[in-house]
Amino acid sequence: MTSSRFEQENAHRWQRLEAMLVDVEKGRAPDDVQELPTVFRQTCHDLSIAQHRMYGTGVMGRLNELAIRGYRALERRTAGGWESLFRMLMVKFPKMVRAEWRLFWFCSLVFWGPFLFFAIWTPHDPEWAMSFLGPQQMVQLESMYGEHTSPHDFLREKYGSDFMMFCFYIYNNVGIDLKTFAGGLLGGVGALFVLLFNGLSIGASTGYIHHAGNPSTFYSFTAGHSAPELIGIVISGMAGMRLGLALIMPGLRDRRTALVLGGKKAMTLITGAATMTACAAVIEGFWSAWPMEPWIKYSFGAVVWCVTVSYLAFCGRRVADEA
Repeated sequence: MTSSRFEQENAHRWQRLEAMLVDVEKGRAPDDVQELPTVFRQTCHDLSIAQHRMYGTGVMGRLNELAIRGYRALERRTAGGWESLFRMLMVKFPKMVRAEWRLFWFCSLVFWGPFLFFAIWTPHDPEWAMSFLGPQQMVQLESMYGEHTSPHDFLREKYGSDFMMFCFYIYNNVGIDLKTFAGGLLGGVGALFVLLFNGLSIGASTGYIHHAGNPSTFYSFTAGHSAPELIGIVISGMAGMRLGLALIMPGLRDRRTALVLGGKKAMTLITGAATMTACAAVIEGFWSAWPMEPWIKYSFGAVVWCVTVSYLAFCGRRVADEA
């Protein structure tokens, strides 16, 4: 094979590697970044062939330069942990949520459907919700959101301090995310079950408060932290479903490769979801329970909803367009 024909047959791979390296060197992650090691190894093999057949300085010089750049891109030290986390949360995570928009709306339907049904139906027929919640949960809801009770007093008596409330909410909220994510290993069925159960539970609690409690106290308490907490639960369901779909629908890839690639996407989603629910725990522990005028709570909640939706809808778009 002549040098010109060798270059003609393999130039597309070299150009692809060069394009990926340009993105990496500019601090951007190529869309097909998982293919970078494979293309790099193939190019190194081409360099070995070119050297063995002595194809000339033009081809060998180009391949040698690509090999050096590829080695530096793969072996260089990554950015610090906090910087990498910040970039993941501000670019990769919202971009991934948008890319998986079908899963987002499917998981939203699984969660919000039973939530809204129980929240609307329970005040008219509370027996279903009462049997679902159980006596202990109903007593707690009435004690916390009754006509003459305060969430702040109830939570302070139960947990002792705002910090202990925050610790409980971190444990509870992130725990729900991780359970939902782990359910993905059962082919996604477990993730759907946890998502559905939480929709039913939260919806039943909301409806029961309309039946036996003070809705104003409940909504003013939950307004501030509801956006990151509830959307975070939906996204944790997305992470579990992405993991489950990789197992049951690997496509053209073998199941092991599909699981590895699906797991990378799922880890990005669950990390972002856990961060969102952790932020919700901060608000819930140090802001939500404090007695304030309802309009202040609702205004703050509206701002948090707008910021959360805007973050998922727009963050990382500029980077994505450049890539």
